[in-house]
Amino acid sequence: MSVNQLIRSVVVSALATAVILFLQGALPGEGGLPFFDIGVVFVVVLVSCVIAGLGSASEEETDENDDRELGTVKWFNVSKGFGFITRENGDDVFVHFRNIRGRGHRSLTEGQSVRFTVKESDKGLQAEDVSVARS
Repeated sequence: MSVNQLIRSVVVSALATAVILFLQGALPGEGGLPFFDIGVVFVVVLVSCVIAGLGSASEEETDENDDRELGTVKWFNVSKGFGFITRENGDDVFVHFRNIRGRGHRSLTEGQSVRFTVKESDKGLQAEDVSVARS
């Protein structure tokens, strides 16, 4: 977990604790819960945020050490859903939107650096498991 994720978890936990206490009408100084109980709520929410953050590590974080090739998007037609990636050796490889990692609308931008594997298909080389390379 990165420092930014940890800071976000602490901030979200503090806000969630305040909202929970507000909804229960138990803010400190108003005859509500003692500070110990507030601390317990904060710790429970913080631990939940940290665990959720660990469980959702992005695919991009693991890209740096994988064995996929590095290349550059030559062009990609968003409306047709395909394009070409130029490998480091200069060869062009076909890429289809279904082979791009991610959810929802998957597309690539000309000049974008990407990681991918190459498979031989009946029509030639095709890029699979494509993701945007981290800078």
